[in-house]
Amino acid sequence: MQIFINNTSINQKLPVIIWNKNRILEWNDFKKKPNNKSKASASAAIGFESQPFIEHINTGTKFQFKIKDMQLHAVFIPDLSWVIKNIGKKDNALLLKHEQGHFDLAEEITKKTRIKTIKHFHNKTFIVKRKNVNAAKKNAISQVSKIRKKLDGKLQKEFKKQETKYDDTTNHGLIIQYQEKYNKRFDKLRE
Repeated sequence: MQIFINNTSINQKLPVIIWNKNRILEWNDFKKKPNNKSKASASAAIGFESQPFIEHINTGTKFQFKIKDMQLHAVFIPDLSWVIKNIGKKDNALLLKHEQGHFDLAEEITKKTRIKTIKHFHNKTFIVKRKNVNAAKKNAISQVSKIRKKLDGKLQKEFKKQETKYDDTTNHGLIIQYQEKYNKRFDKLRE
């Protein structure tokens, strides 16, 4: 399985936290050494992972495959996320809530995309031309991987657009009234 962050594929050797309505980020989740050159107080590395499940349909002379499912998840990457340590207690809580908002925003986008993806790809069949079943399976995986990369690219593009709007509107969480509006919106994900 691979994760995609900023349209870059990362082999899933890095541990990730999959978005879960019962799991809220903690500062202990931010594992990377802070970037001293950055003006920011924290950075949450957010990405997406997708995993297609395909099955071979025995049709005799043709190799036909069906996409049984396409799992999509918003993920937080601890080893690429950081926070400076000298934040006041009040600012600390506000900043963590803002960083959680980035993760929630990714889930919001993933949730909308997941519905479209299920409608478009669930039980979609396709024929692969090859001489043997092993070559056909490799080709089928290759075709589905292209679909997956395109999907992950769309997720990343939409996330970047929405994330910029989120940071601009809230001034990175400093405009409390706008941050509160987003917090209420994100709370609906946990209902």
